[in-house]
Amino acid sequence: MIKKFLGLCGVVAMAFVGATQVQSDTGSPGSLPYQDVTVYEAATIITMEPGYPEAKFVATSDGIILGVADTLEDLSAWTDRRNVTVDRSFASETIMPGFVEPHIHPMQTVMMLAIPFISPESWELPGKSYPAVTGEAEYEARLRTVLSESDEELFLTWGHHRLFHGDMTRTKLDEIAPDRAVVIWQRSFHEIIANTKALELLEIGTSEAFAAEFDAPGIDPDHADFETGIIHETALFNGIGKLRPYLFSPEKVQQGLIEMRQMMLENGVTTSADLAFGGFGGIAAEAPLFKSLYDLPSTPSRILAIPVAPLVTGDPNEWLAQVQSEYGSDKFFFSNRVKLFADGAFFAQYMQMNPPGYSDGHEGKWITEPDELTEQARRFWDAGWNMHTHVNGDKGLDVVLGISESLPVRNGQSMVLEHLGYSTEAQNRRIARLGLMVSAQPNYIRVLGDAYAQSGLGADRAAQMSRLGSLERKNVPLGLHSDFNMAPIDPLYLAWVASNRETLAGNVKAPQERVSLDKALRAITIEAAQVIGMDDRVGSIASGKKADFVVLDRDPRIAGAEALRDVGILGVVFEGRWFAAE
Repeated sequence: MIKKFLGLCGVVAMAFVGATQVQSDTGSPGSLPYQDVTVYEAATIITMEPGYPEAKFVATSDGIILGVADTLEDLSAWTDRRNVTVDRSFASETIMPGFVEPHIHPMQTVMMLAIPFISPESWELPGKSYPAVTGEAEYEARLRTVLSESDEELFLTWGHHRLFHGDMTRTKLDEIAPDRAVVIWQRSFHEIIANTKALELLEIGTSEAFAAEFDAPGIDPDHADFETGIIHETALFNGIGKLRPYLFSPEKVQQGLIEMRQMMLENGVTTSADLAFGGFGGIAAEAPLFKSLYDLPSTPSRILAIPVAPLVTGDPNEWLAQVQSEYGSDKFFFSNRVKLFADGAFFAQYMQMNPPGYSDGHEGKWITEPDELTEQARRFWDAGWNMHTHVNGDKGLDVVLGISESLPVRNGQSMVLEHLGYSTEAQNRRIARLGLMVSAQPNYIRVLGDAYAQSGLGADRAAQMSRLGSLERKNVPLGLHSDFNMAPIDPLYLAWVASNRETLAGNVKAPQERVSLDKALRAITIEAAQVIGMDDRVGSIASGKKADFVVLDRDPRIAGAEALRDVGILGVVFEGRWFAAE
C-alpha cells in the first residue's frame, strides 16, 4: 500500500531545460564504456576536493562522475565518440556535492511530522509552519488552542522545555486538559509527560499497571514516575510502545514518508545515516517500510542503516550478512557500524556533568551504565566494527574516552562521538590524540546557549557548548547533524549555526569556538561522509564518486558565513538525474 501511494505521489523531474545534444565529430559511438554522457555546466562547481577545488563542468554517466574540468575540451577523454548532452540549466548557479546528513532517525521523523510543534523556536516544515512560543502563559495558551483544533483520541504535541515554558507534570496537564488524553513530548525527545486520561487510555492508569509496564531489564525504575506522569530515557521506548497505535497509523506513516522525502530534497540531502535503526519498531518492521521509500526511483537520496547495539544479536558479522542479504539494496544498506549510548539528553539536562555539576544540584542520567557500555564496546570492537556513541556531557565523555583508550589499536576501525554537547579543552586534545571523529549537534548553542547560562551550567560552560572551533584547530574530522527534530534537516542552517554561534536572542557565544566557513562546508559534505565511512563514494565531486550534486542560487563562500542559512537550494542531481526542490 505504501509503495503504491508513494509511487503515485513521487514526481521525477526529467526535463533538462537549456540542454543541448551534441555528438563528437571524431566518429560514431563505438565500444567505449559510458556511451551516454551528460555534462553539467555551472558558474562554479565547488568540488570539496583539495587537489582540484573548483571547476565549471562535470561529466556524468550511469550515476557516477566521470570527470571535472574547466573547459569542455578538457573532458574530451569522456566525450569523444559518445552521445553527449551538455546541460546548461545551471550555468549561472553554483554546484556543490550533495549534502550528507550523518545522523537522523527516519522513524522518529515520520512520527514527529504528524504532530504539532510548540517549541521555543519557529519551524518551517513541509506544508506547515509553527511559530516560536516562549513563556509559561504563552505555552499554555498555545496548547489550549492547538488542542481545541484536534479531534485525536490521544493528543500529542512536541517541544516543551521547562526553561522556556515552565514545569510540566501530570497534575498541571490535568488542570489544562481534564477531559482529554494528552501527551507532551519534551524538546529533547527523550521524555514524555502524560496526563491521567492518557495513562488510563494507555492502560497504565494505576500505580500497579504503571510499575509493571516499566519493570523490565535495562529500565532504570527512576526513569518512569507515576505521580508526575513523566517517562524518560531508559523507560522511553516502552512508553513509545504504548503510544505506537496512535503514532503509526497507515495514513500518518504514508504522509510522514512523503514529507520526509520532500524535506531532504528541499535541503539538498542526498545521503544520510539512520543512527538508531530498528530502535522504534524493530528491524522486521522498519526495514521494509524504509525500503519502500528509498528503493523508489523517485526518491533522490540513499540511507545507511546503523542499528542500536541491543538489536545486533549473536555474532555481529553473521548478523550483518543476514540483514544485508534480506533487506539491503543500493539505496538502503548496512555496514559494520553500530550505535551505542552513554549519558542522557542534552535538551533535558540529563547529560552527565563533571564537577561542579548542575547549578541546581540535580544529577545527570546514564542511558547505558559505564560497565555495560564497556562490554558493548569491546564486543563490537573485537568483531571489527566501527562505533558511534551518543555522548553529551563531559562526565559521559570521560567514560567514552576511557573506553576508547582501553581498546587495542586496530587499523581501519573508527570511533565517532555523536552530539558532543559539552567537552573540555583537555578532552578535545584527547579526542585528537586518539584519532576519533565527531558528529556534532550544533543547535545546542543556538537554542540553549542563553537558557543554560541562567540555569544548569552557568555562563562560561554554556557559552562553550559545542566546542567545535577547538576541534577544527586540532584537525578532528567533523560532521554536522540535525538529529531531527533536535534541529531541522537543513545542512546549510547547521553550517550557519556552527560558524556563527548566535543564540535565539541574537547573542554570540564563545566566538573563538566558531568553525571556519571552509570547515562548516566540509562538515556537511566530505567530512560528514567521512564520519559514516562513505567518503570514498560521496561527499565531494570527483571521478568515480556518485553523481550527487546540490544546486545553489549563489556561491556560499562569497555570501559568507553570516548568510549561509539564506542560500537557496534549487534542487539536486542524484546519481545523474535532476530533481527540482519544488
